[in-house]
Amino acid sequence: MYKRFILVITLLLSLPVASEGIDKYQLLNYLDNYGNIDLRDKPFDSLPTGLKVKGNLNISETPITRLPADIDIQGSLNASNSKLRSVPAGVKIKGYANLLGTQVKSWSRGVRVGGFINFTDTPLEKLPARMQVKGDLSVIRTPLKELPNGLVVDGNLYIGGSAITTFPETMTVKGNIFLGGNQITKWPTKLNLGGAVAR
Repeated sequence: MYKRFILVITLLLSLPVASEGIDKYQLLNYLDNYGNIDLRDKPFDSLPTGLKVKGNLNISETPITRLPADIDIQGSLNASNSKLRSVPAGVKIKGYANLLGTQVKSWSRGVRVGGFINFTDTPLEKLPARMQVKGDLSVIRTPLKELPNGLVVDGNLYIGGSAITTFPETMTVKGNIFLGGNQITKWPTKLNLGGAVAR
């Protein structure tokens, strides 16, 4: 009898956890006193529309594939190693956006981010023209082949392990450019560089 009970428990624990959306009331279970919402490694696959987060939002290692277009995050977004692939125009993130290991392939022009943007280890293929980044920009180990013309990066630019071999005609990087071993065959005719270039 005891062995049969153990077998049933083992089988139940081995079953995959079904994904489901989370509503505004359920979110209260994951909200702390500072307004941060931590859904890390939870089974939820969607967020409610009209969501305003007073602090940080952590959706790392979740099956969430898309952020609501009207989401307003007053802190930062940590979506590392989640299934996130769509960040639509209208999304507001006052802090940084950590997208490391997500499934994001392109970035919409109308997304507002107040800090660095980390695309490391994503399938990123396209960034919008005249994109402005308020902190560092990392496209390390992505298939991205080119940076957008008129790109402005207030911090450092990291491109090591990407497919980038040429830079756009006009580009501003107020910090340093870290090539990470990439060989650049074409440099901008108008490069506003505040720091140095590191090979």
